[in-house]
Amino acid sequence: MHLSELTHPNQLHGLSIAELEAIGRQIRERHLEVVSTSGGHLGPGLGVVELTLALYQTLDLDRDKVVWDVGHQAYPHKLITGRYKDFHTLRQKGGVAGYLKRSESRFDHFGAGHASTSISAALGMALARDRRGESFKCVAVIGDGALTGGMALEAINHAGHLPHTRLLVVLNDNDMSISPPVGALSTHLNRMRHSPPLQFLQDNAEEAIKHLPFMHGELPPELKNLKESMKRLAVPKVGAVFEELGFTYMGPIDGHDIAGMVKVFQQAHAHDGPVLVHVATTKGKGYPYAEADQVGYHAQSAFDLATGKAFPSSKPKPPSYSKVFGQTLVKICDQDPRVVGITAAMATGTGLDLLEKALPAQYFDVGIAEQHAVTMAAGMACEGLRPVCAIYSTFLQRAYDQLIHDVGIQKLPVTFVMDRAGIVGADGPTHQGQYDISYLRCVPNFTVMAPKDEAELQRMLITAIQHDGPCALRIPRGEGEGVPLAEEGFEALEIGRGELLADGDDLLIVAYGAMVHPAMATAGLLQEQGVRAAVINARFLRPLDEALILPMARRIGRVVTMEEGCLAGGFGAAVTESLVDHDVLVPVFRIGIPDMLVDHASPAQSKESLGLTPPQMAERILERFGTVLRVPLPAQPPLAV
Repeated sequence: MHLSELTHPNQLHGLSIAELEAIGRQIRERHLEVVSTSGGHLGPGLGVVELTLALYQTLDLDRDKVVWDVGHQAYPHKLITGRYKDFHTLRQKGGVAGYLKRSESRFDHFGAGHASTSISAALGMALARDRRGESFKCVAVIGDGALTGGMALEAINHAGHLPHTRLLVVLNDNDMSISPPVGALSTHLNRMRHSPPLQFLQDNAEEAIKHLPFMHGELPPELKNLKESMKRLAVPKVGAVFEELGFTYMGPIDGHDIAGMVKVFQQAHAHDGPVLVHVATTKGKGYPYAEADQVGYHAQSAFDLATGKAFPSSKPKPPSYSKVFGQTLVKICDQDPRVVGITAAMATGTGLDLLEKALPAQYFDVGIAEQHAVTMAAGMACEGLRPVCAIYSTFLQRAYDQLIHDVGIQKLPVTFVMDRAGIVGADGPTHQGQYDISYLRCVPNFTVMAPKDEAELQRMLITAIQHDGPCALRIPRGEGEGVPLAEEGFEALEIGRGELLADGDDLLIVAYGAMVHPAMATAGLLQEQGVRAAVINARFLRPLDEALILPMARRIGRVVTMEEGCLAGGFGAAVTESLVDHDVLVPVFRIGIPDMLVDHASPAQSKESLGLTPPQMAERILERFGTVLRVPLPAQPPLAV
């Protein structure tokens, strides 16, 4: 059978191990072919090819449910569930999503782009199954990195106290970070421990001893302790932890041995209660470059499959915002030992890998544990440090209570640098950083800002670190504007003060962060139509520069706000509320992301579909105000701010 013939995972049933291995090779070939051409996650999927095939060999996917944690490890799943012919459209507009998506396939039982959700979701499905009196299997596949998330541990704690709820958790351990190495002894002991003869001896020997005349139906404490001690000899240390939490533990097993995994999964399904199967895999398996650099090849842009190297850019690009942030923070940390950097398992993505290399004592990676990162930073701030938490905008959502309860209420000097704010592209709805403006502008004591370029980022970072209170600044994904950067002596900004970039009498454009340069381009296009627009770089969302914005809004009489975030509760809403509060009753046109999810596509495609390019914004403004732009408005009384 060829991989292209697979439209339903149940077609794997009955195939020999050799046939499954052949399918596995085809999965890797297709995976590499597509990702090397269009980009995407590479290492995670390559590492679970055999795991996927072995697991699905033991399931009926017309009934059974599999929840893949995060989803970027589920490319093999996509290839054997009817998406082979469309796989070349991976992460492209209108194509196959980079994560699991319930609306895309009936085999995507739960969608996720954030880690540590799978066990909770699968347990919920299992409880619903039992309540309805059904009998299908529920499986969660979770990586060892995602297991660091508090939500995963909460789910394990709950499931372990439900001894008759059948749930299988497959721990995909691809770097051995939480277990001893896979070895012949542990494999042998595991096979022996779960073999039917040993189960018979374990279960029935105890009953036999209890019924000896002098035992009076009870097993003495000494024998109970001896039994448990002997049991622990057959279980690796990490397995004992899971067993204490109420799971039956199996493993570690070789995650590239299909036959071995099939046997263990079949044994696991036979248990009446929660089971954890610990599978050791190699991230990037089958592609030497990905095996050798498991961090670098976690995800890749288009690259040369033969050399493993990314295709060179057609022209030099400015440094990314993340890199500028990382370089600047290193210099600040070097000058001020109170400053520390914190990441939640995203050192490379946020630029904090530069701090890790330069000043490791001032660098902290807490794993996929954003809530812990925020409260730990609060604790550090209590003791005089100046922590800088670099977390993606979309991931900081997971720690919202901590932002309010542990930082905002206590007015602690913690700086949050929200990377990937705004439109991020091919990762789709789970990763769009479109909500941080709305969810931060209402938190008391926070100063919230966004730079128009990478030089302003440097100034905002030092501003935040020097401020005696919580601060947050958002930076977009990708390259900066190519402006000159300061090497040292970073100059702080005056908090709550924007800047006037262009003056005009017909229209006032107030732009925030990454929308400032598009706003200037839009003003240029309007100038060609005879419309003179003033442009303000707001810089600060909280506090808003009312002393600059309100008088100009009153004088000009027409306001346009621009933001790369959701309009509901966003920057435009903040400006509108301020105008209304001060009785500046002028028409306001808010441009941003409407009340919708932004699907996967390139950032440029997403912005075009949302009407956020300068030509589109100029046209929309003319449609809104074109008939009145040359009409003078009635005079209004002076404004007191």
